[in-house]
Amino acid sequence: MSPTTGKDKYPSMAMMQAEHKEGTSYRIRTLDRKSPITIISPHGGFIEPGTSALGRSIAGTQFNLFDFQGLVKTNPLDLHITSTRFRHRKLSALLAQSQVAVSVHCMFDEGDETIYIGGLNRPLKERLASCLEKAGFSVNADPPVYKGTNLTNVTNQVPLGGVQLELPAKLLRSMFESNSQFSIDNETITTGLRFRKFKNAVRGVLLSYSAREVA
Repeated sequence: MSPTTGKDKYPSMAMMQAEHKEGTSYRIRTLDRKSPITIISPHGGFIEPGTSALGRSIAGTQFNLFDFQGLVKTNPLDLHITSTRFRHRKLSALLAQSQVAVSVHCMFDEGDETIYIGGLNRPLKERLASCLEKAGFSVNADPPVYKGTNLTNVTNQVPLGGVQLELPAKLLRSMFESNSQFSIDNETITTGLRFRKFKNAVRGVLLSYSAREVA
């Protein structure tokens, strides 16, 4: 993605994969929990640092996980594929057995710390907004951008629609006590209190939602 135009270098996952080697430039981590809820970090690793750790933490031992990790430190945004064109067979397999999806993203701006909550699953959006506000976070469930309402958004490729969580980079950095928000071996990452508050708030809503609506 160009920092000036905001456009992806590659228009599709297939075109990116044709020029980059899995295991060297990127890797994919999946967990199939046979859950009706799938957590997605489509721009993990060094692309949007911190989103891989958050995605895995939210998934825990209950929810499915798809985590695309960019391993290239130089120009990491070159591996960014926008959500409306992000497709992968392993993710499709998880979504085919799911009712709901939640994707975790980073907004690269230095404004306030308001979380944008997008997606087509309005009841889940409202619950997440309420719970995150109670946990001390600023949220906007009707954001001006990053609305995540396009039917082709990978987050919405499920029967009940999905939720797209967009966290400002400033907020994401504050969730980590270490300088690194992603490392290949995960040994240099230390999360902080805000990370745990965010994770617990989101997981609490999803566990309740899974039990009541989509189980």
